[in-house]
Amino acid sequence: MLNGLNPAAAAAKETTVLTYDGGGFAGNWYKVKITATVTRIGDRYELSALVESRCIHDEGPAPEWGLAFGSSAESWRYEEGTCSPDWKKVTLKETGPLRRDGRVYLQAGAYGGLLLGSWGWGTQRSVWV
Repeated sequence: MLNGLNPAAAAAKETTVLTYDGGGFAGNWYKVKITATVTRIGDRYELSALVESRCIHDEGPAPEWGLAFGSSAESWRYEEGTCSPDWKKVTLKETGPLRRDGRVYLQAGAYGGLLLGSWGWGTQRSVWV
């Protein structure tokens, strides 16, 4: 049962790749790849991530990449950054609390659009540390 109460049955460190590919309207498109490593440190986790992004922006609000993350002991948290036509790499490091289940949720996305803009998100992934 994934309720944050049962002990984790996983390694102390896990790496996953998150992606988001979107757009295609009015010449706007977004490509985000995030390689995330989550490490257990006692009752906390450390998230280290390499964000690679490229966005073509023809009209509408300025594009951004996004990383949504959080454990079963906290609410979703977000990191965001500018996205440009040239491939851009950014490294991130965050920490947060863990419950006994050791579960951390991760999701990559991008912001953009034609007029007002909105967020698009890739597949949500979980790691257990």
